[in-house]
Amino acid sequence: MKKLFFILTSLFLSGSQTTAAAFDCAQIKSSPAIVFTTSYGKLTYDYTKNNDQITSVASRYGIAEKGLFASGLATVNVIWEITVNTMGKVYGDYDVCVVPTEINVFIGFDQPTIFISRDLVKNSCEYNVVMRHEQTHQQINKSALDYFLPLFQDAVEKIADTVKPLKVAHITQIDDATNRLTRQYNRKLAPLIEVFKEELLLEQSKLDNHTNYRHEKELCK
Repeated sequence: MKKLFFILTSLFLSGSQTTAAAFDCAQIKSSPAIVFTTSYGKLTYDYTKNNDQITSVASRYGIAEKGLFASGLATVNVIWEITVNTMGKVYGDYDVCVVPTEINVFIGFDQPTIFISRDLVKNSCEYNVVMRHEQTHQQINKSALDYFLPLFQDAVEKIADTVKPLKVAHITQIDDATNRLTRQYNRKLAPLIEVFKEELLLEQSKLDNHTNYRHEKELCK
């Protein structure tokens, strides 16, 4: 969370900076509407894999479940996208400025999946413990996203203050300028997405520890 604070502070302080090349257009006060959407994704269950196959999936995600919990796995993909709508404004006789009018931001999850080993006997104690363990992982994902969404919204508002309208030589260059503005938004938000992923792994590690493994394994003795 400390890293997130410093990134937000940096974005805020950089809002007053302009460049000489875009001096005229940078003076335009733009207040784009911000449309923020999200999704938890549709949770699916996979019962087709054995323990070794689940372990292989875990390695691809950089996850290493141990002991009993090689019999189950919870995965999710973090996805995000920013699109920018703009308007070309002519100042004087020749100066064309491309001004952001709407910022559409999506941050959420895709393909949340719980894998339960086909080697487990359905409704057995071990099966139920593994299922509850993996469902808790997915609940942690949901809770973490809920916590971060207001922080992301605040960050995008600050980013909007730092991204200035662009000057173009001709109205035919508006699309190109719009693409450049979109890349600016994406570049500025990317570090916050990485912080979110790091915090997500940290929260998950609180469930995946030797003490909890030992406690849950004892439930079936």
